[in-house]
Amino acid sequence: MGGLRCLGWLKQTSALLVIAVLLVLPLFSTGCGNQEAQRKPAEAPLKIAFAVADLNRDGNKTIKKIVDEQKKQANADIIWLDAKNDAGEQQKQLSGLADKKIKAVVLQPADPGAAQAMVENLARSGIKVVALESLPVNTPLEGYIASEHAMVGRLQARYVLEALRRSAETREDSQFTLPKAGTIIRPGEAESEPAQEGQTSLANESGQSRTTSSGQGLVSGVVDYTVVAQLPTKRPLNLVILQGDPRDQTARDITAANQAALQGQEEISIVEVFAHPRWDPITVPANLAEAMNKHGRIDVILANDSTLAMAAVEFLKMGGYEKSVLTVGAGADEKASQALVRGEHDAEVDLQPEMLGRFALEAAAGLAKTGYWQYGEKVNNGDYSVPARIVPARLITAKNAYLLEERWKELKKAREKEGGQQQEQARPPGEEQSGGQEQGDQQGQQGQQGEQSQPGQQGKTTLRITTQDGKTMEVQIEGEVKKIESSQGGQQGYGQGSGDNRPEEQSQ
Repeated sequence: MGGLRCLGWLKQTSALLVIAVLLVLPLFSTGCGNQEAQRKPAEAPLKIAFAVADLNRDGNKTIKKIVDEQKKQANADIIWLDAKNDAGEQQKQLSGLADKKIKAVVLQPADPGAAQAMVENLARSGIKVVALESLPVNTPLEGYIASEHAMVGRLQARYVLEALRRSAETREDSQFTLPKAGTIIRPGEAESEPAQEGQTSLANESGQSRTTSSGQGLVSGVVDYTVVAQLPTKRPLNLVILQGDPRDQTARDITAANQAALQGQEEISIVEVFAHPRWDPITVPANLAEAMNKHGRIDVILANDSTLAMAAVEFLKMGGYEKSVLTVGAGADEKASQALVRGEHDAEVDLQPEMLGRFALEAAAGLAKTGYWQYGEKVNNGDYSVPARIVPARLITAKNAYLLEERWKELKKAREKEGGQQQEQARPPGEEQSGGQEQGDQQGQQGQQGEQSQPGQQGKTTLRITTQDGKTMEVQIEGEVKKIESSQGGQQGYGQGSGDNRPEEQSQ
């Protein structure tokens, strides 16, 4: 009987389990179905436009590269609008963006004077506007991304002041004094302690200072303040500022910082400030020629951007002044960076366009998606307070130009080539080639002879001069050469020209 009861209990239990399973299965099925129904569809990409003044600028090329690399991560569909420096064309490009369901625009105005109306029209259409580098005056903006323009001007001025300091070390009668420590460090950083009597303090790149008892400030870091130009001993130095568009806040900020940092420096005289509407470098040669004619010479050129700086360098090279004028630009574009490593240009301030591109995309994506973005500070702009992210600037010379090699791939090759040439020139005499003395004798004879002008160069003589350390230079002289004299160690030497080569009595 006990076995029959146990069997019956098992059958009853099994039946109950089957019923329970049948009741639970529909619940699992319904739950999975609800999960599928609740799964959100993929979000549509954010439609953002980048309207730039000229996409052919090196800085804008870098910005585009960074934005295109990161747009997928930001879930953004980017439209690029290139105004080609035409404000009218930029106005046409912006007028139809509302119909294309563009939510945000990153605007780099082709004409700062016309930017206010463009921004207002976009705002009326419900489009968020982020200004890039150039800040339209008294304009309602949702964001502003820019390099630290005031710091750019201070770094340029600091480079000149440090060059003067080094030059002053060799002049006992110099009255030159360094600016007070802390005057050209980043805003908000504390100034260093005043130097004690007999000491000099100089702020370095990080805002820190080093003090020496000798009265000579020391700058640490990888920035090399040695200048290419040979500064004259006559003081004050004549300094020219090549300003960008005077309607552009960027140009005004950099120039004002130049002037403020150099104010009161008795060994520097700002003789001219030339404005260049729309940042066009075409008038740079005429402006510099005017300054030279008016003031007799130019010793230092500070340019608001790299294109203006390189226009100045080309002008100086044409006149043979590239080794006697100190040049400093801003932007560190490819051409200017190459000129640094070739020794034709002294310094550039890098605006770090990679960071500009990242911040601009982050701002536009945030505004397009939520109407907000993670800004770092606010900038007063007339009747408006504009959320902003400011990118730090850095000084670049030939020594630390490697910092730009990831941006400019050919720069490393140029730097290595230039370094190899300098090593070759630094070799002791006689090591240049096998053949030694015979080769040196041939070079010496060649260097002391004037080459007659070639067809098409009537009335001119080209002299090729080779020094004992292997350096060769050519000088073109009007007319024929009668006699060439060289002086070394108090002895006079005579070379053979196209006329009489007999030694003549040296004029007293």
